[in-house]
Amino acid sequence: MRSLSTRRSSGALTRAALIRNLAALGAVVVLAVPSIAAAVPTVKPVPPVGKIYNRLAVDWWQYATSLPAATNPLLDGTDCGAGQSGPVFFLVGLSGSGAVERDCTVRAGKLLFFPLINAVDVHVPGDRLDTEDLVYKDFLSFGFRADTLFASVDGAPVGNLNPATTPFRACAAPVRGCGPSSFSLTFPDPPNLFGVAAGTYAPAVQDGYYLLLFPLRPGRHTIKFGGTGNFGGPVIQDITYNLLVTR
Repeated sequence: MRSLSTRRSSGALTRAALIRNLAALGAVVVLAVPSIAAAVPTVKPVPPVGKIYNRLAVDWWQYATSLPAATNPLLDGTDCGAGQSGPVFFLVGLSGSGAVERDCTVRAGKLLFFPLINAVDVHVPGDRLDTEDLVYKDFLSFGFRADTLFASVDGAPVGNLNPATTPFRACAAPVRGCGPSSFSLTFPDPPNLFGVAAGTYAPAVQDGYYLLLFPLRPGRHTIKFGGTGNFGGPVIQDITYNLLVTR
């Protein structure tokens, strides 16, 4: 089963592991999170050092699929805080294609992680895609790609988003450079994002382009992101978040 754009699996990034991985980026990222916004006058992405983006992308999918349809922001739910915890706050696009504008409140000190364009494929009972290689082969058959990518914060564009050269690609698949090679997804009782029975499904693979932003200053901010591409057909993501960052 595929989808465009849980809590835990062998490939999931636990909150403790997240702190350790962020520490690899330098003490300023972790130890000074409450004061980052004051120290950085313009928001720039956290560098994709090591596998941190790959791991966060897995955690993002596990977050997105863990929510019921009624509160799932990928289905245009209104509660952006549903299921959120820890030092990273997830923003989302839309399931499929489209444009959407959302209002959202975030506590100060939260890093923001979100996909520009992403996609996932997962084994479900009866589809015979019961190995990592078979699921990934199925994923490739839908021709996932990004043609354009964009993101801006308060009107200031994020650079280095040419799909052919950007460092902000993150994948989990059985190929070199991706990690982990696969992961699991846990769905609540239906209706849920994929319309499947409640349970944990594996293996899953994913690919996409993501950004991790340093915390924003308290106040109102506008984040725009998305792009165009393909996943079994044309894909358009045009997402606007009107964020209120509270102390």
